[in-house]
Amino acid sequence: MSRFFKLSGSLVLAAGAAMSLASVAGAQVTGVSQSTTATNSAANTQAVRVTVDPRRETLGRMLKPVQVEFREQRLEDVMKFLGEVTGADIEALWTDEQNTSGLDKETIINLKSNGASALKLMERVLEKAQGGTTQGENSWQLSDSGSFQVGPKVRLNAYKRLEIYDIADLLVDVPRYNNVPQFDLSSVLSNSGGSGGGGQSPFQNTQQTQNTGFGDRQQKTTDLISLIQELVEPEQWIDNGGTGGTIRTFQTALIINAPDYMHRQLNGYSFWPSAHQQASQVKGRRYVSFSGSLQNSTIDGFAEREVSAVVGGKIISSGGGGR
Repeated sequence: MSRFFKLSGSLVLAAGAAMSLASVAGAQVTGVSQSTTATNSAANTQAVRVTVDPRRETLGRMLKPVQVEFREQRLEDVMKFLGEVTGADIEALWTDEQNTSGLDKETIINLKSNGASALKLMERVLEKAQGGTTQGENSWQLSDSGSFQVGPKVRLNAYKRLEIYDIADLLVDVPRYNNVPQFDLSSVLSNSGGSGGGGQSPFQNTQQTQNTGFGDRQQKTTDLISLIQELVEPEQWIDNGGTGGTIRTFQTALIINAPDYMHRQLNGYSFWPSAHQQASQVKGRRYVSFSGSLQNSTIDGFAEREVSAVVGGKIISSGGGGR
């Protein structure tokens, strides 16, 4: 259900891996410790708080693998289960007395997941619940406070934010030269036997004319806006009769006021987890390094392993051996 229309930069989507851990999710660590040594006393430890985007933490929880089978389960119970198993704050937009558009709590869900992420499972649940909505398609988005909002797009459209996208790199005019210089090889060879400097230049027709042939920036900006509104949620833009987003221009920037699920398809999430591990092989030995949070991980156990280090030009093993 998630598409990406790249305006600038790059997006990387990758699944995490785990070794000796039950699972790894890509959330940011919430805090670290820093030790300072006093002059005449033992080291004192103070806690240092790190500011973390709550949306990143929620996304990390929703990437947890889930193995479950729903048989004739109410949609409300399914949402509660996903909230409990992931620890994410799931905000379901239900139908009520004030809102006729929303998810129906009594919608029956039949679905099986064999280890897919909770995010993928949620998207499948929302597809199954399509018949239980009174208006429009379902989707998900992250609120500023980090809650995971799910419901019809017409309800999600009420939660908009303003983003400015720099598109200067998309409006650059690359010059084209219609009459480039020509290199006269015969003239160079005939003059090669002479002495001293000077002589006629081997280049002919050095007068160049430049032609971009790309049109003006205003036209390219208009074409870009049309392309975005055709590819990203075409029915949700206000210019197309929807209630979702608006696009305005200022110099070389697009000013877009839209809900999060539309921004996600335009530029993705800067905090979307990248690869959690990197494997390399040096002189026949394989090394694996991990990154990311251990928030959703469990320890399977501890085991002793020999490690080696280079001391004085010799490889010393923790087991006592050396060479």
